[in-house]
Amino acid sequence: LKKKNTELYKMCIEYSDDAFRVGSNKMIAYNDEKPVRRIRFSLMHELGHHVLNHSGDSRSNEQQANLFASYLLAPRMAIHYSNCKDANDVSHAFDISHEAAENAFDDYRRWHRHVVIYKMSQYDKAMYSHFYNAKKKCFVWNIRKCDFCGKTLYNSLENHCSICTLPPIRTVYETPDLSDQWDDNARILRAQRLKWLYDV
Repeated sequence: LKKKNTELYKMCIEYSDDAFRVGSNKMIAYNDEKPVRRIRFSLMHELGHHVLNHSGDSRSNEQQANLFASYLLAPRMAIHYSNCKDANDVSHAFDISHEAAENAFDDYRRWHRHVVIYKMSQYDKAMYSHFYNAKKKCFVWNIRKCDFCGKTLYNSLENHCSICTLPPIRTVYETPDLSDQWDDNARILRAQRLKWLYDV
């Protein structure tokens, strides 16, 4: 934006250091120098203003946009099925800031009490249906690729599959154990063989 329209860029920065939206042409500008978690939340917050047709600034609009971003980035049912025990777990599982995770986890506890007492709402049932994977026979709250072999991982907080798990890091003062080296070589060989045989 700074290169394309310096006047609009200056206006955006004066208004907000995180993100800015222009409702008339449905444009969202954001500061790419902010941390990734902040950028994700800011973009979803501004998208919330668009989806909810907000006009003008008000405390109510800001609260609604924050709630929209929170539900989109960490759906309450997904928090439940990811077995998050606290805000730290939510922050790690859904890659959101600790502050956003605390708000999401507090709201999740209210949601959970409501579901236990009154059962799932029609929206909860629709969400469950949307994220239910018949092939995996479970609610899928996270899909990622293994950083090493590219295998698709479902509902995992790790960036690698069980085959590609790295051995523990040794300190400089430890003497090397050849059996560990053999295990590491065997693991790499097994991973390569499976990739060659089954393309996983």
